[in-house]
Amino acid sequence: MDGKRRGRIEAILAAAEKEGRGQLLEGEVYTILREAGVPVPRFAVIDAQTAEADDRRPSLEGGIGESGVVVKIQSPDILHKTEAGGIAFASKDPTELSGAMRRVLAAVRSKAPQARISGLLVCERIAYSADRPGSEMLLSFRQDPAFGPIVVAGIGGLLTEWFGRVAPGETTWIISARDPRLQSDAPPDFAALGPAFSLLAQSSRIHTEPPIRPARLWGLIRSMAELADAFAADSSDSPYTLSEIEINPMALIPGRDPVALDGVGSFTRERARVRRRRVEKVRNLLEPRSVAVIGASAKSMNAGRVILDNLRAAKGVAYGRLYVIHPKEKQIDAIPCLPAIRDLPERVDLAVVSVPAEGAREAIREIVEQEKAHAIILIPGGFAETGSRKLADEIIEVLESGRSREDGGPVMVGGNCLGIVSKGQYNTFFLPRYKLPFHDAPGDNLAAVSQSGAYLVTLTSNLDGVVFPKSSISYGNQMDLTVSDFLEHYLDDPQVQVIACYLEGFQPLDGGRFLDLVREHRRRGRAVIAFKAGKTPFGAKAAASHTASLAGDYAVARALLAGSGAIVSETLDQFDDDTRVFTMLYDRAPAGKRVGVISNAGFECSVAMDSLHELVPARFAEQTRSRLAGCLPNIAHADNPVDATPMATTEQFVAAVEAILGDTEVDAAVVSPVPVTPALNNLAPDPLGTHGENIYASNSLAQELIRIFRSTEKPMVVAVDSGRLYDDLVLVLQRAGIPVFRKIDRAMRALSRYCAGRARA
Repeated sequence: MDGKRRGRIEAILAAAEKEGRGQLLEGEVYTILREAGVPVPRFAVIDAQTAEADDRRPSLEGGIGESGVVVKIQSPDILHKTEAGGIAFASKDPTELSGAMRRVLAAVRSKAPQARISGLLVCERIAYSADRPGSEMLLSFRQDPAFGPIVVAGIGGLLTEWFGRVAPGETTWIISARDPRLQSDAPPDFAALGPAFSLLAQSSRIHTEPPIRPARLWGLIRSMAELADAFAADSSDSPYTLSEIEINPMALIPGRDPVALDGVGSFTRERARVRRRRVEKVRNLLEPRSVAVIGASAKSMNAGRVILDNLRAAKGVAYGRLYVIHPKEKQIDAIPCLPAIRDLPERVDLAVVSVPAEGAREAIREIVEQEKAHAIILIPGGFAETGSRKLADEIIEVLESGRSREDGGPVMVGGNCLGIVSKGQYNTFFLPRYKLPFHDAPGDNLAAVSQSGAYLVTLTSNLDGVVFPKSSISYGNQMDLTVSDFLEHYLDDPQVQVIACYLEGFQPLDGGRFLDLVREHRRRGRAVIAFKAGKTPFGAKAAASHTASLAGDYAVARALLAGSGAIVSETLDQFDDDTRVFTMLYDRAPAGKRVGVISNAGFECSVAMDSLHELVPARFAEQTRSRLAGCLPNIAHADNPVDATPMATTEQFVAAVEAILGDTEVDAAVVSPVPVTPALNNLAPDPLGTHGENIYASNSLAQELIRIFRSTEKPMVVAVDSGRLYDDLVLVLQRAGIPVFRKIDRAMRALSRYCAGRARA
């Protein structure tokens, strides 16, 4: 936005501020929108004294009122004018107009006697089909505390919130005002955004012409984004923040430009302060050669003692460079103790602080002031999450004091975090290894980053022996390092292809940085998987704004994360599946979304076709159908989806899988052998000789599927829908790198999300 327009808008805000207001009057909103290039009605503002004077009749200029006028109360205390009697209609005739203004003033004084009255807004009456689907639009922006300026567009009018309840998430589109797509003059495919935008931007039985042309809609969204960004909380160009402006409705009128009919807005001088860390020090955190533990007990297995025990087994920590700080003991578990932090003989890469909150503050102060560590893990809670904001602020202040030094002082993860497991380096989870073992497995291409330590424990436990992430990071309260810092760190790690993020909240504006980093990871061909906890609405605040009601915290986060290219998981099951399938298959880029399906159960074939999601059934080549007919029992269905029937032997089933994956029309495959049939060799050997099956034999179903999986570059997942008797089969397949699911619909969904997600990379 150019300086002249910004200056005129700032003058409006300064005048409102002088009156002690943070809420904008509608006439002020109209003026600001006009400066931003958004069409508004012709209007005039008339003070209350003029409206009520017997000897003065208001006159309207500039063509206002040729088709009648609307009189609206101007009050910072009245958001819903109709309920307060604050709207009337009249002609341009001075006598009739004067009567309408007096009626409005009298009604408001009666129904809202405490409301401050700033005057009256008289604007031209716009003739359009109110409350007709597609004739009214919502267009707004607000400053999100996590993501910064966002724009919301969608169906508007009196039924805005009703439409939102009927089709949650389907009636609006949410985009960051800083989204790179806004730099393009070419509009997106609005119809692909959902039925709401099909109604607005396409012709239909109701509208022979689109209510609004896509190019014009895109232009309005871009204008609102420019205004929101120019007055964002972190903008250096203005002392003001435009917190929100909402247009509802914007009238969509055939043959003319859309017009903003009702506008509300607010502003503040509050600014966002964004702290930055020396992200290069995350390497010290994840790959330390020297570590100090503060808080290990000599008498009991407290958290610090468990951490010390885990660190004693660490491969990454150099011999003789593991230290314990203890004021009384000489050694703990054969590790020499030092009486105080100042006695450390070197500046360690990592200090693990596992003492109660009050003591933690002093320990961190000493570490920073005496430059005794490059990175800190703060284990305990008892800070902002319990309401102890003062203690957290004091620790942040201490860390900030180190930022002024040449090396930027230490970085810190936590508090209220479980710790970090860095594969091949160390483990600071305060859980004994017999409760949470880490067996070697593939997974060096995965980083698991979780705000919840408890969730991270469940994830790593469920993946044990199947996927061992390169890093498992519990980051807790984000008092210093944030989730975005870890995303930035992994930009420089080509080994990590998948980052799985369990998110609860963002530090101020760090969500916007997170979006930028997701885009960069996607540009480099990597996947960021995100699960956002906290799907609660805005609550009481929603009553003041349609935008807040429709675009609450979770709706905003989900829309913006997906818009940045993140793979957004809706449930924990889905998050677990996404993490597995992306990690285990990432070196297998699908050529498309054509899927071949084989099962030996008819119900699974039906369910698979009902669970395609973004997949499409492959059309087998004639040669493939012939191969299938030749290798399967006569009663089998030798086309996609293939029903091999329970009569198919291991040899027959394997030959069919090879035929499917060998078809050039197949991009990916779902293989689902329901294992209870005696025709398949899929059980672990029985020492009692009850059966002769052996999943470790080269001719078993498990080993044959592993052979096929390793011989193809196509994505392949397996479903095993049976009980614990077949857990060994599942484990053998998974340890060979094959994603296995216990229901075919779950396998279909996971493969679909993988193929679609990789296609967008």
